[in-house]
Amino acid sequence: MAAPVELAPDYYLTNFRALVDFVMARYEPLLSDGERQFYTVFRVLDIDSQRLYVRLLSRKGVPSPAGALFRLGKLVYPEIDDLPRAAGRLVEAGLLRRNPELPLGECLPLFSKAELLACSPTPLPKTLKRQALELALLEQGADQAVLLHALLAAESLMAVQAAEHFETFKLCFFGNLHQDPTDYVLRDLGLYRYEDYPLDRQHLPFQSRAQIIQHLRYYDCLEQLESTLCAGPDTILALAGQLPTPAGENKGEGDGDAALHRRLDRLRLALARQLERLDELEAADQLYRRCTRPPARERRARIAVKRGDIDTGLALCREILATPHSEAERVFAESFGYRTAKREGHLPGWEPPARYRPPTQTAILPQAPERVELLAAVYLQGGSPCPQRDQCFYVENSLFNGVLGLFVWDIVFAPVPGAFFNPFQVAPSDFRTPDFYPLRRAAFEQRLAELDSHSLAHRVWRHYREKQGIANPLVAWEALPEALLELALTRIPADHWRQLFQRLLSDIAHHRNGLPDLILFPAAGGYELVEVKGPGDRLQQNQLRWLAFFAEHQIPHRVLHVEWQQP
Repeated sequence: MAAPVELAPDYYLTNFRALVDFVMARYEPLLSDGERQFYTVFRVLDIDSQRLYVRLLSRKGVPSPAGALFRLGKLVYPEIDDLPRAAGRLVEAGLLRRNPELPLGECLPLFSKAELLACSPTPLPKTLKRQALELALLEQGADQAVLLHALLAAESLMAVQAAEHFETFKLCFFGNLHQDPTDYVLRDLGLYRYEDYPLDRQHLPFQSRAQIIQHLRYYDCLEQLESTLCAGPDTILALAGQLPTPAGENKGEGDGDAALHRRLDRLRLALARQLERLDELEAADQLYRRCTRPPARERRARIAVKRGDIDTGLALCREILATPHSEAERVFAESFGYRTAKREGHLPGWEPPARYRPPTQTAILPQAPERVELLAAVYLQGGSPCPQRDQCFYVENSLFNGVLGLFVWDIVFAPVPGAFFNPFQVAPSDFRTPDFYPLRRAAFEQRLAELDSHSLAHRVWRHYREKQGIANPLVAWEALPEALLELALTRIPADHWRQLFQRLLSDIAHHRNGLPDLILFPAAGGYELVEVKGPGDRLQQNQLRWLAFFAEHQIPHRVLHVEWQQP
């Protein structure tokens, strides 16, 4: 990790400039005239005006139809030499609007309760709550104009303009609208170092203006989601009808925009699930049909069975079993299909899901403040960390994920089209999605085919030393001491590594969790994975699936149940 540094007072301006410069350099042909004009106008401003604009753009003002509102007299930024002058120049440039005409209700939130009471034409009780006070002021009829004049007599209101243009710049830089230039701050503070991957135009996620517009429309719809879910079915269906239609659903530009398809799926799933809760089952089913990812087929199967259409429900379970999108979806189809078939008398062709019972041991230990996994590790070592005896490490998900990340480092950060938006990504944008493996299938399959003890150790150690401290979504550097890596690469057979890596990569979003807590290296050789369960703790479904996988591939494992010694 890089040594922390002290940030300059206007670090935010440096970061903002870098962001908009980056987008202009790579996306200028896809930007609108208004967005290009926004960039040009901002870049010719003096430095104090730029500082003030970025400060206001990054703050949450009082929302209004005229733009986010701020009181000029309340703004204090020591790094801006002449703040009123900077504000005036922003007004001239069209990036701020001074004292926009607004109804009284839009302005009241800018003022304190004491200020509102002092300016009220009609005396009001000081005991009024804020909401009641604003309501009383809005009921003063003709006196509203007097109150507004009194509030603004010695004050200038500033409304931020062109914020919608910066939204496009943010989308192009981050690939979403929920991040902000804080990522720069993490880099500048030395908290993160990022891999150096190519960001040339041919690999950029947005290749057309239509794509940008569709993503912006998606975020407009996403902003309405929370209020829509609290409304009725008609409002939900209306929002579903507003969603953009990427090519692939309809012919047009933007074909292959997997990120937009994923986002639309998530939003449709949320809308359909709420329709289902409202017992609008037909509408929910129709919306689920437009989703291509789990749990759409699961929900459709449940809806069919709930409506008494057993054949359709079981047919959907068979479809899932024939082409499962994930292991969790397959497990659902096995369990739900069998239970439904048994209950309805359709058992032929259905078998009860196999339930694996892992080897289990119970250890009775003195209760202590340390984590139960650490106590179990000491127990398995025979109470001594001596290298000549058994050695046990608390690894949970870090060891196998970490070794995989080091082994396929170059593939993770390969310049796959659409994977990288900017220089500050810990992972490619599709890392936790079902598209991650298929888009790199050939490279992963070749790497796994070449895997033997020598090639594994060579790549892992090379990347361990060359990439030390650089962010990787699979590698937790602090959890990979050299002693652990040395033992793991020496003791675990290449075939076991290959099987583990194949399962991890097949569904990295879900399979990277649920791995055993401990790895034991007996003094006599070999290794064993140990899942620790403290008093009252039970195995989770993802842990059970890993344990069943270990049994299938002869990977040594057990479950250690810890109970406390009675005093």
